[in-house]
Amino acid sequence: MMEVIEAAGYYLPQGFEEHVKAFTTEVYQDREIAVHLKAPSVSGAMVEVLADHLKKEREKYLAHQPIERIIDVLDEASRRWLDKSYPYRELALKTIPVITGFSREVVEASIDAEMESSLREDIWRALRSEIKNPLYLDDFQYSPELDGYCRAFGPKLIVSFFSENIPGLPHLLFMRSALVKAACLGKVAAGEPIFAPLYLRTIEEIDPGMANCMAVLYWRGGEQEIEEAAFNQADAAILFGGVEACNSLTKRIPRGIRVLVHGHKLGFGVIGRKRLRHQGLEDLVAAVAYDCSMFDQQACLAPHGYYLEEGGEVSPQEFAQALSTAMAGMNEKMPRGRISPAEAAAINQLRGKYEFKELRGDDVLLVVSPHGTDWTVVYERDPGIFRPSPLNRALWIWGVDDIFRILPAIKPLFPFLQNAAVAIGDEREKEFIRRLGELGVTRITSPGKMLLPSMMWHHDGISPLASLLRWCDVEKKDEIGGMETRER
Repeated sequence: MMEVIEAAGYYLPQGFEEHVKAFTTEVYQDREIAVHLKAPSVSGAMVEVLADHLKKEREKYLAHQPIERIIDVLDEASRRWLDKSYPYRELALKTIPVITGFSREVVEASIDAEMESSLREDIWRALRSEIKNPLYLDDFQYSPELDGYCRAFGPKLIVSFFSENIPGLPHLLFMRSALVKAACLGKVAAGEPIFAPLYLRTIEEIDPGMANCMAVLYWRGGEQEIEEAAFNQADAAILFGGVEACNSLTKRIPRGIRVLVHGHKLGFGVIGRKRLRHQGLEDLVAAVAYDCSMFDQQACLAPHGYYLEEGGEVSPQEFAQALSTAMAGMNEKMPRGRISPAEAAAINQLRGKYEFKELRGDDVLLVVSPHGTDWTVVYERDPGIFRPSPLNRALWIWGVDDIFRILPAIKPLFPFLQNAAVAIGDEREKEFIRRLGELGVTRITSPGKMLLPSMMWHHDGISPLASLLRWCDVEKKDEIGGMETRER
């Protein structure tokens, strides 16, 4: 029998639903579950009223909450989502796969990865990394560097557009908003409208006052009246999405609004010959398989390909064969989700091209899943250009005679470079990492860690919290009554 689940693709502050004139219901289903997703009909007038309401609630409550209290709430929310018996977690694991096509296992791994990096100590460390003393967010604090007093002020309202490629990611935007004591209005993507509303229901359970400063809605992208109403009320905007969508939005955001854009990005890996040894090979290919399988390779952090240096104990071709075994094991543990006919066609086109190259005797190797398009590994000599993967667990393995020779192929990608896994294992590694940084790579990690950034990551090369703040410095040398030094 089909299980029917009633779900909300929105979250509104307590008492605000009276402003909603109508609701719509979208139905999604697979073989066992039907999700009836309810969402309000949205207009520019409604968004204007909602944004004003959020700012007033923020002024009444969130703006006056100690940062320690805010972090306690966020920590508790993460811990609840890490509890496998938590009802909202189970609801997400049932409904998100139906809507997105991700497998339950991928969604569960995504939630765990996001929440495990969002606990109390991680948040304190992120704040200290970006602003030194988190108590600057509460009041004026003594700054020994200034020999005066400083305070950080966040926006009153942040408008954020979420993407659909990483289940669980939207919580990060609400966390960042709360940490800078800003109200937040989030627009969910059509492809993943479930997690953000559920996360705010968790915040409501823990701290209703904080939840009243947050909202989630959905409207079709490009609804100019609605988007202009949101931006006209905002002090800051955080955008996730493709190049065209982000460019279109930024053109319509009024001057004076801080804009952080997280657009389309590319990732890759590099393994030097000293790391290509028989000892440890099983762990290394498992790490690369994880990089490629997490989020079904849809995340900007995911690798399109790995460059492998020739001359090690294990050749790039042998590595590709071993990787295929790891990919098969990963698919059993964390199955790939369903994909569209167009996505399947892109993978089959890639496979067909390299099947022909193999028959022709070219120096290539194609290893694929025995049934369907679950995973694909393609080895070839470095083509000298960076070729994007069709994704959905299709990974290039490029053989190179010298890792430094890949740099010219990476250089033209400067606007899109984000994440690189590097394992060289000799004295060249420091110089190679320096060169990647110069080329525009904003995060360098180890194989198996590409999809697990910490809260301390300078997201796309910026400080995601500090970039939202405005500072006030007091350089008076005489005594100021009531000002004192506190540190956490």
